[in-house]
Amino acid sequence: MNIAIVGSGEVGFHLAKILSQDGHAVTVVDPDPAKAQSMQESLDVQVIVGDGTRASILNEAGVSKADLMVAVTDNDRVNMLACVLSKKMGAKRRILRLHDTAQLEGYHYFYKNALGFDVMLSTQELAAEEIVGIVRDRHALAVDSFAGGRVQLRRLRLEKECGLTSGPLSGVKLPSGVLIVAFQRKDRFAVPGGEDSLEKGDHIWAIGRAPDLDTLEAQLAKNTSWQRSVVIMGGGAVCRGVLQKLRGAPGVSIKVIEKESNRARALAAMAGSNVMVLDGDATDLALLQEERIGEANVFIATTRDDEDNMVACQLARSLDAERTVAIVSKASYRSIYDILGIDQAISPRILCANSILRFVRSGSPAAIAVVAEGKAEVLELTVRFSGSVKLKDLGMPSGTVVGARVRNDTVKIPTGNSSVRTGDSIIVFTLPENLETVDKLFASGGGA
Repeated sequence: MNIAIVGSGEVGFHLAKILSQDGHAVTVVDPDPAKAQSMQESLDVQVIVGDGTRASILNEAGVSKADLMVAVTDNDRVNMLACVLSKKMGAKRRILRLHDTAQLEGYHYFYKNALGFDVMLSTQELAAEEIVGIVRDRHALAVDSFAGGRVQLRRLRLEKECGLTSGPLSGVKLPSGVLIVAFQRKDRFAVPGGEDSLEKGDHIWAIGRAPDLDTLEAQLAKNTSWQRSVVIMGGGAVCRGVLQKLRGAPGVSIKVIEKESNRARALAAMAGSNVMVLDGDATDLALLQEERIGEANVFIATTRDDEDNMVACQLARSLDAERTVAIVSKASYRSIYDILGIDQAISPRILCANSILRFVRSGSPAAIAVVAEGKAEVLELTVRFSGSVKLKDLGMPSGTVVGARVRNDTVKIPTGNSSVRTGDSIIVFTLPENLETVDKLFASGGGA
């Protein structure tokens, strides 16, 4: 595969290293001659010194013939413009990395069409998802978000006998707007039909809106009195992402410590009823003692200052906080976090790079998530046939489920009687052997 990478920072370097080792032809664009030389000397890649927003530089990097262009600089506007130009120049697939996704809110599909990206990844959102997974602890084992975060795919383990294990799925009552799209039992992975039954110990993949999935998790919870006390240092983008995903979550109480007064007030105004915002410095031991931070189940440091994050986590640990988690910006600091005994260090840039690698290794250019190490894929497709057709009349292959339909930025979790029409965006869960058939299906209208 011919791959062009715009940006040679931590994400770009990590990607270039792994992709070149996988045998792909990789070209990297970066304006910094020192970075370019370092990459050229250490990796088997071609490096172009120049501005990734200039057509002449992108042309020199072979973007017009690229199977994939990845824009991963630290500048959102550079990444956006690189996507626009790459689409016009003929790159087959384009991945956009953004720091700030707030500008896309409510206009995700407008921006997708205007900028020409196939997949958009946010380092902050990926870090927030990772943190939410840590907070949930015994709940969802993995979460993927689609349609601007309004649709989620969660992996859950059935810890006990419950309503889902009571008989064939056709007779099981699920929360409205939730679909069970796959299950795994030991070595068996399958997309279930109505006649299939689930068992204790199975892993399941459920798709739906976040509040409906929260209801499902509450039904499956091993302990209905489950409680989590969370303290977050820093009220930046990662913190806001965590609060959005945990707003109103049953059993979760959150304290945020933010030392900038204006930001603290703004955060308090948008926070949910389960969130308390404190104006203070989380590296102040007296404040941590006064707020009884040692009783927290999870202490999370999310500022951009690695040193402050380390100090705060050490203080929280000394006060007996159950678990400490820190965002790490400098790759060289990851080993230091281990030495200091911080339980988990999260690098947003490495999370982003690893997500991109999953897309590269997927079997379809429409893939937006890879499930169970490639056993299934989630696709985002645009309906291209004319007219309107009910999903049950399309003749979809076994092992394929339409998990969501987006029309005019309105999301619906469909049933077989739901229709799709030209221009709809759909989220499809399918087995790898169906990829080509599914793509053709939503171009032609199937058997309708």
